[in-house]
Amino acid sequence: MALRFAVSPLWETIAGLRVLASPTLSPVHQRWIAWAEKRLVELGPDPSLLHLLATRPVVPEFLIPTPGVRSVGIDVEVDALARATPERIAAAVDDPGLRADPTSAIAAMQERLHAVHDAIIAPVWPRLEGVLQGDVERRGRRLVEAGGPTVLAELHPEVSFRNPELTVADRTVAIGERDLVLVPSAFTWPHAYLRDSPVRLGLCYPAHGFGSLWERSDAPTHDALARLVGGTRARLLCELERPSTVTELATRLGVTVGAVSQHLAVLRAAGLAVSRREGREVVSLRTGLGLALVRGEVP
Repeated sequence: MALRFAVSPLWETIAGLRVLASPTLSPVHQRWIAWAEKRLVELGPDPSLLHLLATRPVVPEFLIPTPGVRSVGIDVEVDALARATPERIAAAVDDPGLRADPTSAIAAMQERLHAVHDAIIAPVWPRLEGVLQGDVERRGRRLVEAGGPTVLAELHPEVSFRNPELTVADRTVAIGERDLVLVPSAFTWPHAYLRDSPVRLGLCYPAHGFGSLWERSDAPTHDALARLVGGTRARLLCELERPSTVTELATRLGVTVGAVSQHLAVLRAAGLAVSRREGREVVSLRTGLGLALVRGEVP
């Protein structure tokens, strides 16, 4: 078994639709739900089968193929849907229109997927990706330290592994020689989900830190703060409301690890941030003075 990680915009789009279909079950996402519902209404009714299939108790396997690489764009993932064979589609979905003309049905779903992603996921993707990539970094380090069985044991209460079998909730599969791809999600809480295919298994689970996703400060920062300390340092100072590693900060800001380290050194020297060791990690967060500066409370 080869254990890998991946981040999937397509999986987040489908999971986001499922959250919107049952909004009362996801109180942690209420701020996003209120915003996303309006965006979805603006798209108009779904002319395809996407919403129907995405909100079924079990999403068809062909609709969310397991990513083959760690980071993949939405275009690549949506294009991959066209590779689903008519037989595979017919086996998963009992719909006369889909069985009669699977090519047209898939094309309509692809078009709708792009529209939904652009409306409710793309505008907040930097924030989502920061949490997802941060989870991958954290668990990747754990994989090196303790090995795959430990990572799986710590992943989620519904997940258990007894070689060669993986159990997720009430579903057990033999992994065999296939890859197992772990895909963190901001929207799957409180459950984990298993996606089975001949080539690789996909295990989707709630990402570490998703609970504070919508509490984080929004960028861009105040113009005055950016003029005072510089645009990147201003954004960095806003991100430091919770302890974060240099790698996590670099991912969220879209800059290099070296750049984050340099900016952190300046913020620490000015008394705006501090760094401390937590286990094998060094995390940074802003000081009271840094918070006051972000809030505009420093004269």
